[in-house]
This record gives sequence, C-alpha cells and structure tokens, in this order.
Amino acid sequence: LIEEQHEGWRYRWSDGLTRRANSALAVGRTGTVDDLVARAEDYYGLRGAPTLIQVSTASAPRGLPAYLQSRGYRSTARTFVQAAAIADVVERTESRFDIEIAATPSDEWFGTYWSVEATRGRTDTDMTLYRHVLLAPELPTVFAAARRDGKVVGVVQLVVDRGWAGVQCMATAPSDRRQGVADSVLNGLAIEAAERGIGRMYLAVMATNDAGTALYASAGFRATHDYCYFADQVN
Repeated sequence: LIEEQHEGWRYRWSDGLTRRANSALAVGRTGTVDDLVARAEDYYGLRGAPTLIQVSTASAPRGLPAYLQSRGYRSTARTFVQAAAIADVVERTESRFDIEIAATPSDEWFGTYWSVEATRGRTDTDMTLYRHVLLAPELPTVFAAARRDGKVVGVVQLVVDRGWAGVQCMATAPSDRRQGVADSVLNGLAIEAAERGIGRMYLAVMATNDAGTALYASAGFRATHDYCYFADQVN
C-alpha cells in the first residue's frame, strides 16, 4: 500500500485491491476542498485509475458531499461503523462449533475466506495480495476459525489497535450459512479479546447487508458513524 498525505487527506494506492486502499480519505477541516479534490484527481489520473474519495461523517469537511455531487461524483457502498463492549458481545453470542484461534491464517482458513471472495469477481492476483498484504497487517492480529466435522466452515480476523479490537474478513462457507457460524466465530473472537484485556470491539458493515446488520445488532453493536465512496463519473 502506497500512501501520501496532504492537508490531512490521505491518498492511498494499491493497484486495484480494494476501494479503501485505492481511494482518498477526506480528513480534517484544513485546506481548500476544491484544491484537495483536484489533487486526488491528479493522483489517481496519473495511475490510470478513476478518482474515488472516501467520505466519513466522522471526519470529512462540511459541504464535501454536495461539492462532489456538483462535479459529477456519485456515492456508492455506504457502510456503517459499529462498536460494542466486548463483555456484551461475549454475553449475547454463543458458539455452536469448535473455535480455533491462531496467529496466522492457515491454508484452510484462507480457503474458506476465499471461497466467498472469489464469488465477487476477485482474480488470482487479488488472491495473492489478500493473503500476503491484507491478512498480514503490522498491528497485532489473530484469526478465528469455526470447525465442524473436521471442516472449517467460518472464519474471521481480529486486529488490535490502541485498545480496540477490529473485526474484519468475516466469511461463512456458502454451504454452511444460516447455521450460527458467524455468531460462533464472533463469540470466539470476543472471548479472545477479553482475555487480552481489550474492552471494546468495532467493525464495518455495508448498509445493504441486512443479515450482517441484524447479527451485529443482536450481538450488541451500535452504529457510531458511516462512510461512503464518491466515484468520479465524468473523468
């Protein structure tokens, strides 16, 4: 991941891996919006990519969404950031499967995760990047897997940052959905986080993911803010 910063904005690039890693994050109240957007357009234009700007209700300058819309940008992928007390998550979830905790993702773990990602049009190049970049952050991380009858049926990753436990890369094998797998791995992660002395947990869920939203609400998560991506429809 390549990142440049200017006036609080973060211009990120990883050659097409994810929206987050190939977008400008609008942060802070300094700088002139039109100059910062123009810089983003130059930054991604030089790389032959469309301009994508991540706009969060927690950090973006006022008036930025309206300004982007006036320039032909359209918003997409609205996502809610949610948080919960880990004690609540432990109490409100339960594991129906054997849960394994590891410091690195096994081939089985990754195979289950990729069985879901592959349905979203990911390529072999994406697979390599996910395995060796996204799943290998510099921050402390653990991987949980739910196993049934010797088979890994669900996985999730936890990243520890400044006293918070971030939940990401949750996936359930397509043939094992609606059987409590996600609830089980979330419970396992929450217990692991509690044993590490962490008190709060957060995650991100897309606004269109009704099943995920319902699961996280039942586990005690509540929205703190939301973000979306504004895509340049003109240039």
